[in-house]
Amino acid sequence: MTTEGQLPGRAAVRAACQAFGVDDRDAQLLHHRSNAVWSLPHADLVVRLAPDTAYRRERAHTAVAVTRWLAAEAQPIALAPASGTQPVTANGAISTFWPYRPSLDRPSPADLGTLVRRLHSVAQPPFPLPRYQPLRRLFEALALDDERTMPALTGSDCAWLTDRTKALVDQFVETDFPLGEGLVHVDVHSENAVREHGQWVLIDWDQCSIGPRELDLVNGLPDHFHQPQHERARFAEAYGYDLLDWPEWTLLRDITELHSLGAYIRLAPGKPVAAEELRHRIRSLRAGDRAVVWHAVS
Repeated sequence: MTTEGQLPGRAAVRAACQAFGVDDRDAQLLHHRSNAVWSLPHADLVVRLAPDTAYRRERAHTAVAVTRWLAAEAQPIALAPASGTQPVTANGAISTFWPYRPSLDRPSPADLGTLVRRLHSVAQPPFPLPRYQPLRRLFEALALDDERTMPALTGSDCAWLTDRTKALVDQFVETDFPLGEGLVHVDVHSENAVREHGQWVLIDWDQCSIGPRELDLVNGLPDHFHQPQHERARFAEAYGYDLLDWPEWTLLRDITELHSLGAYIRLAPGKPVAAEELRHRIRSLRAGDRAVVWHAVS
């Protein structure tokens, strides 16, 4: 069994593959952050695993339903999931299976801006979708850490994060978003796009929901990963709107940066490099030091 603080391991991969009817020989771990992502060379697939919680089940079912709907609508936006009944629940994990599409290159900012523009042009799916809930995963990670015998966070850091998170959620609720609401991906960046039939399409739809369209434009915001200004400008030009022209853009920057801490809080006790990155990010946030560069840990 797994818990929300522990990502599924190799035994869960084997159980999920057996349930789905695919070969798990020579499975290789690709990523280990919000999900455990494994390649399956003999099936030419990728399996994404998360702890089997109510929220993770909702996310997995939504991702499969939305990407299948987009594929049926002939929208070149999303990578469609592998055929078969899924998500799969086995060995305490919820799993989804996707075609393996490794890419030697990365999409340009203009490629991503064009993808998001196409996504925001489609109608909402004809089935219910969850509404975007800001920082829900961070609240859950904070609650998980509070239950640990040896928390990943100091008492001071936990109190600061809790207060900051609540303040941002309150601000989000009171904010009017000029682009309106629709189907949003919520995690658009270069690692979440692959080529399919010669076109860039988005992967990792776990956070897709109904929410403000501005959520998909944070790729064009100045943040702790220090994307060059000329690249942000190309993203905005391809999309057709520059989020920096909106006076309240820092709200989404701050929410996105805090959201990223959730995975590191969950992983920190068993992954020293994640614990160090967590401390690094919190120090920079508390100090208000925007010159500090963050690095993703997989």
